[in-house]
Amino acid sequence: MKQSIALIGPGRVGCAVGKRLHLAGYPLTAIISRSRERAEEACSYIGCEQASASAQLTAASDAQIILLAVPDDHIQNTASKFLRLCQHPEQTTLIHFSGLHCAEIMRQKTSSAMLLSLHPLLPFADRQKAFKTLHLCPCAIESNSSQALTLGHELVSAMGGQPFILDARTKPLYHTAASMASNYLVTLLAVARDLLVKCGISSDKALPMLLPLVQTSLDNVKDLGPEQGLSGPLVRGDIGTVAAHIKALKDEAPDLLPLYLQLGKLTVDISLESGRLEQRKATAIKKLIAFNGENPSRETNN
Repeated sequence: MKQSIALIGPGRVGCAVGKRLHLAGYPLTAIISRSRERAEEACSYIGCEQASASAQLTAASDAQIILLAVPDDHIQNTASKFLRLCQHPEQTTLIHFSGLHCAEIMRQKTSSAMLLSLHPLLPFADRQKAFKTLHLCPCAIESNSSQALTLGHELVSAMGGQPFILDARTKPLYHTAASMASNYLVTLLAVARDLLVKCGISSDKALPMLLPLVQTSLDNVKDLGPEQGLSGPLVRGDIGTVAAHIKALKDEAPDLLPLYLQLGKLTVDISLESGRLEQRKATAIKKLIAFNGENPSRETNN
């Protein structure tokens, strides 16, 4: 029989993961939230109306697996409060979902509970979308306990995900990578949308216009990798085009120029690695970027 589960924190992550595990046959015995109404709504969404919906941590004390789906800054304190109430810590596994913190952040000196970190490599802007895409989603698992790692593999596989083990020491760098790939992509799209608005395109039309471009770029990266999937003026060595971009930003959006220049430097490096940009042109573009488009050496124009 599969172990019983209690969910503390029925937000987007908790609801998506809880629903996946509930459908996989793990009995969900309690859902805990600071608002009883929110806990009841989560029970309805997950489909486990028989679970105890409560604002009290004690309602979760009999479960074997505790899903601690709370904000990063609350993990340690919530784990401490729960473990003080837990009746059988030696039979309990605490799981948090932070991509940054290690499982040991939940450690209490007097507790023998198993600790596990499980991080789906997925944005959780919407719980239903996240629930659907948890299937086949890569999920990092991390723990000092081999038994906890085994349970992590079991739970991720039950959700239809793809588990991989992550060293606790690398989690800050891992989470940085995930944030840059997901969060900063969204930021860049917002910036590009706003530039189109400056061109006279309405805000409601600007973003949909960009999405086919972005989706095709992602498809190219998926099929070819970043180096060969890259397109545009930098990989082509179009120095005049880059100079025009710099001037346009200086005139219309100077606050975005440092971002453009820094990304330009990195894109030149990728273009060189791809073998499609000549070293001579790469050097000229880097000089143009270094001078912010002002008074580059004569070599820039060759």
